[in-house]
Amino acid sequence: MCCLSNECFKKLTVVFWTLWWLIALWTDVTGGLAHLGQLQATWAPDTNYPNLVSSLQIYAIPAWLPPLFFIGIILWLALSSLTFLWATISLGRDKTVWLARARTAYIISLLLWMVFFLADQMIFKFDLEENHMVQAGFEFLCFLSLYLLP
Repeated sequence: MCCLSNECFKKLTVVFWTLWWLIALWTDVTGGLAHLGQLQATWAPDTNYPNLVSSLQIYAIPAWLPPLFFIGIILWLALSSLTFLWATISLGRDKTVWLARARTAYIISLLLWMVFFLADQMIFKFDLEENHMVQAGFEFLCFLSLYLLP
């Protein structure tokens, strides 16, 4: 049975993270649109941008910087989502192809987590940092499974 094999499990981790990053992108985009008053939906909570703004208030920064950071986050989320989608689409191809694409997707998204760790440290949001580390740690374990499982 396919799903009992290590290779199938590895592929399922790629599919999982594709879905996870697409959902993360969707929630930030819809939350941003809700913040701008472009969406009036209960399923589009406006939480991440206001949290970003309030977190940055410990520093005297220009008003244009939080929107720039948020746009950067959304662009990186889009890049992570697209590279995982690219890897998922290739899962039926040769193992070297999908594995190389999955490696690219994992590295791009894990680098985003590292940026979040640094940002969390700079704004002294250790509860947020802990949450990011748990999520990133789980993703890193999935990445390692590509190479540690036979």
